[in-house]
Amino acid sequence: MSDSMADKMKRKLSAKSVTAIILFGAIIMVFVFFGLPSHMGASVGSVARVNNTLISVADFQQEENRIQQYYQNLFGSQMDFSSQRQLLRQQALENLVRMELVSQGAQKDGIMTTDAEVRDFIVKDIPFFQQDGRFQREFYNRYLESTHMSPGKFEDKVRKDVANVRTRYLFELSSRITDAEMNVLQKMRSAKMNVAFAKVDEEAATKALGKEKAEAAIKALDEALNKGDEAAVNAQLKDLKATWDETGMTELTAENFPKITSSVAQEAIFDLKKSEPLLKRLVRDGNSKYVLKLKDSKMEEAKPLEAMAVEMIQKRRGDGMVDAWMNFFRSKSHVTMNTDALQLN
Repeated sequence: MSDSMADKMKRKLSAKSVTAIILFGAIIMVFVFFGLPSHMGASVGSVARVNNTLISVADFQQEENRIQQYYQNLFGSQMDFSSQRQLLRQQALENLVRMELVSQGAQKDGIMTTDAEVRDFIVKDIPFFQQDGRFQREFYNRYLESTHMSPGKFEDKVRKDVANVRTRYLFELSSRITDAEMNVLQKMRSAKMNVAFAKVDEEAATKALGKEKAEAAIKALDEALNKGDEAAVNAQLKDLKATWDETGMTELTAENFPKITSSVAQEAIFDLKKSEPLLKRLVRDGNSKYVLKLKDSKMEEAKPLEAMAVEMIQKRRGDGMVDAWMNFFRSKSHVTMNTDALQLN
């Protein structure tokens, strides 16, 4: 990486410090203003292992507390978590494992956080530790004492958090939409199509016709589609008590086509052609079978993408790349979780 790029990265990381404050500062605010859970004394032991790193019970309980406070802020402080406790704890455990995987993956790939960056983050970028724009060591020590955390452990958390932000920013950089991609996306936005579809519920067909007749009808339907025999297709659909419906004109860039809930069928839509409107195969998604047909299509005047839409696309792409990178590292790692932690009182 060139010096100029390194300088840009450093400036960009500083600009992203708000994100880091949200990620790490959320933990601080929960414990300062809402206190520690009553079972924090049970901090001996671990809830998970990621390669050679153990994730402590204390960290798990803090993450559980943070997630609970997040949902309380969204849905109200009176929200009852008793029925959702298991799911909340599963989310907390998975969050910690993912964060540790990103941290270790970043270190393995040479994405480092220096001691100076950790010091600057603590001194300059966490508002809770400041008064009148100046770092107050008393506030810092008070926080460490209230959370029973050593300076070394706190600095390690900061180091991982900064590395996490930097890693995600690097993937965000690589997922930027090029001018060529922008033109393609704009053209796709101007293209609309109306898809006719018929959904066959194999389980319902089996109950209505019996297993052998239902299987024979579905097989005959598939054969009729392969031949492109629309009359035979309609006859089999009638026997299977399946009717045609339509999505209505929908942009090709839409995340979902109306009325079609199957992601497999949604992907198959893009195989439809004007020259062959009827898809020559039965789309199978578990017990559901779909027949697809291009009913109509048109091109409208290309509309420029809004800045927010571009940002959302880039974020989804960046998140997807981070997940793929992390999952690959996870597949090469030794990860174990202590599910007994989900039963803690």
